[in-house]
Amino acid sequence: MKKKLILLTVFVILGLLVFFSIQSVTAFAGRFIYPLDDSYIHLSMAKSFAESGVWGITKHEFSSTTSSPFFTFLLSVLISLFGDWEYIPLVANMVAGAALLLVLHQYLKRYSLVTYAVVLLGVIFLMPLHLMIISGMEHVFHTLTMVLMLLFFRRYLEKETTGNFSGVVLFSILSTGFRYESLFFVIFICLYLFFIKKDFAKSILLGLFSLLPVVIYGWISLQKGSFFLPNSLILKGNTFSGLGEFLVRIGGNAYRGVSVVILVVMLLGQIFIVSKKEKSLKDKILQNAVALVVLGGFSIHVLFANFGWLVRYEAYLVVLILLAIAPFLEIVFKHRKEMKLVFAGVVLLFLTSFYIRFVKMWKNQTVASKNVYEQQIQLADFLHTYYRNSKVVANDIGAISYFNTIYLLDTFGLGSIKVAELRKNDHAKFIKNQPLEDYIKKTAVEEHFELAIVYANWAKMPEDFTEVGTLSIQNNYICGGPTVTFYAIKKQDADKIRVQLTEFSKQVPKDVSIKILK
Repeated sequence: MKKKLILLTVFVILGLLVFFSIQSVTAFAGRFIYPLDDSYIHLSMAKSFAESGVWGITKHEFSSTTSSPFFTFLLSVLISLFGDWEYIPLVANMVAGAALLLVLHQYLKRYSLVTYAVVLLGVIFLMPLHLMIISGMEHVFHTLTMVLMLLFFRRYLEKETTGNFSGVVLFSILSTGFRYESLFFVIFICLYLFFIKKDFAKSILLGLFSLLPVVIYGWISLQKGSFFLPNSLILKGNTFSGLGEFLVRIGGNAYRGVSVVILVVMLLGQIFIVSKKEKSLKDKILQNAVALVVLGGFSIHVLFANFGWLVRYEAYLVVLILLAIAPFLEIVFKHRKEMKLVFAGVVLLFLTSFYIRFVKMWKNQTVASKNVYEQQIQLADFLHTYYRNSKVVANDIGAISYFNTIYLLDTFGLGSIKVAELRKNDHAKFIKNQPLEDYIKKTAVEEHFELAIVYANWAKMPEDFTEVGTLSIQNNYICGGPTVTFYAIKKQDADKIRVQLTEFSKQVPKDVSIKILK
């Protein structure tokens, strides 16, 4: 009964956090705005697929823009069923968030009241769950399927039934479809089954099935003339561009992910304390199967994936670590008088992570939504007023594509495969790329694009393009830059765009500055 009361309290806290997060945005925007332009990328692709059958950021061409094909497909199904509504991801995430808490509730019932409460509250405040919900991204669904995969893996270790193994396989497929980082953990489950359990066939079978979303989506992308992997992974991933730079990026990941790294300290405590009585290495591994899978997956994430951007990339890691360290917390809380230093350390680590992941993000999440509202939404409104069906060069493409039916040339490469091919060796840097500049000029002129709206430092525009104005925001936290530059593709259109910017400047929010360039 007490645990159900805690669960109810947790739901109330989550509901209040979501409510006040939404209210803080509607106070200045008049409606809720997602804190990431990427949310509108998912929506634009889902809308395009639902309404036109085209898997792309616009309905005009295929683009492997999403790194979460299952989430985009899910949104597409929901749009097909209920119509196009920009808050479908928000509602879907609320449902998934509730499911995540209920799944964890079922597992944590075996533990004491304090461990139960700490882990659930940790999910609320350290993930933090409300932020992942309002982000409108795939992270709640990804975390839910990852938790279910690990719980079925734990159940399979306790009772080797076909049903439990089928659960591992099913949720390995689903979690991989939501984010490819899931494979980091599947690898270690397969290794455990192969070398420790000697379940050779099941190890290989699990590995093959978990790769299905990657292989099928990659095959479709190749047939459409794109890369095997999504454009975002090619352009943003921690790719190998020299050992020195690779190590620097790993160090940067560790720094940006320090709020997770400090939780890994408790994961290491779990591994050593729970198995300290075991003498052989194999017995120690048997006692820490889930913890070792989580540790291994975390290690590969540090090497090849990302951290940051509203702490979203590592949010799932926090929940997996909390799940894995539940036995460790149980021991520490039960013997806190005998383990005073360890108990104090646990409290300190939790408080530090709470400050980084919740206290700092509580302010930043509203700033992020304000940035998106003042930049991406205003750009979308400008295009909707003057160029809603036009050909546009851009490099931050979510909102402008979702709220309009533009033809797009994306100079970053997420929505344009030829650009992605020209940028794939830039290793996420914005460097001088003459072939890219030549391609932008050739395509924009020959295909009669009307204007470019870009971060000037992301890709140099051809000299033939005419700068006509800028839109700038204050206190930028989440956008690619505080200033977006407008270019006329044809010189004869420059004055027309200047007039349009002058008119539009009368309706932008007070903190937005539009400057006309002569």
